[in-house]
Amino acid sequence: LNVPGFDGHEILKTIRKDNPNSPVIMISAEIDIENIKNSFDYGCNDYIKKPFDFEELFLRIKYHLNHISQNNDLNLNIDLGYEYNYDLINQTLYKHGHEIELTIKEKLLLSLLVKNINKTVTIDMIHEYVWDSKEMESVSMRTIVHKLRSKLKNGMVLNLRGVGYKLLQIS
Repeated sequence: LNVPGFDGHEILKTIRKDNPNSPVIMISAEIDIENIKNSFDYGCNDYIKKPFDFEELFLRIKYHLNHISQNNDLNLNIDLGYEYNYDLINQTLYKHGHEIELTIKEKLLLSLLVKNINKTVTIDMIHEYVWDSKEMESVSMRTIVHKLRSKLKNGMVLNLRGVGYKLLQIS
């Protein structure tokens, strides 16, 4: 709510005006009932008091995405072509309806690629999203990409040398 230079409630009002169905979770150290009431009155879907556990945030995000998906027919099950589908909420890859096992890093990488389907995902984006910007060897990234590519049809993940990767959606 009290971000320097911003009023969280004003931002919430703007979000609601432009994107009425987007889930909004307010996170604040403000624990008085008046701020919580105002947040819900202005249209937030949930309110988390600081300090909070990141797993709780993840669970709430997952809940709200499932809720929108069920109520608004939002398609979070992406057809990648070649009989592959990816469930963005559960980070699950399927081929011919059968689940393909993915490691945590493979799930993160594939989620990033799917969210940017047919667009270039830079090495920096992967480092930030999959490794949370933590120290890593470049060989680690190449290894995860190689393992993920081996689970998909050849040619679905393009290597753009020195730049990043691109997941191609085949219609």
